[in-house]
Amino acid sequence: MPDEAARPAGAPLYKQVEGLLRAQIEAGKHPVGTALPPEQDLAASLHVSRATVRSAIRVLAEDGLVKPTPGVGTLVVRSRTPARNSTLLGLTEDPRLTGLPSRARTLVAELCTPTAAVRDTLALRDGERVLHLLRLRDLAGAPFTVIRSYVPEWVGLTPKDDFSGAIYDLIERSRKLHITHGHDTVAARLATAEETDVLEIAPATPVLTIRRTSYVEPNRPVEYAEAALRSDLYEYNVTLTRAGR
Repeated sequence: MPDEAARPAGAPLYKQVEGLLRAQIEAGKHPVGTALPPEQDLAASLHVSRATVRSAIRVLAEDGLVKPTPGVGTLVVRSRTPARNSTLLGLTEDPRLTGLPSRARTLVAELCTPTAAVRDTLALRDGERVLHLLRLRDLAGAPFTVIRSYVPEWVGLTPKDDFSGAIYDLIERSRKLHITHGHDTVAARLATAEETDVLEIAPATPVLTIRRTSYVEPNRPVEYAEAALRSDLYEYNVTLTRAGR
């Protein structure tokens, strides 16, 4: 580990070290599943005491980023995941961009009559059914996002399909439809009781929510999805361009 004595000033030493290690973890310098350098090596390279390093690691452990493991060291167990807005991806596809191990598990898959709100969003007629899915995606073994999706029955997906990958892939490859665009609404709220249980978070924990309607040509809704994402593992980055005058 290179000499990084030029730490930001103004905060307690252990907070400076904690911030540095957190930034390195988020940047991928210490990938999930690997161990941080030993305390004595970090202390030497940062010109601080081992007690300072130990305090910094304790904060990271309390935040769930690392886990001290006897005989192994301090393992990195998770990292924040920045979202990218340049390309339309399925809500289960985005985590794969991090390179971290990720998998989706289907909790519910059923054909049902949609609520009036879902029916109107998908531009369906009375009596038309939808495929209702509830899926949980983890990131490096930690619950990351729970996604509730509604796909019109006319698309042709069934509860017996394999939903461990992205719904977009099933729609485009299996059903020969081309998803052209989507509309997202991003908000923050407190987790519901169901989300608290599935995401393994404390009651009243804030979550980031994304409501998305996806379309195929010619501007026909093909999926409506509601996702709740753990706020300690996800951040949403947006690049804005000022229109010319």
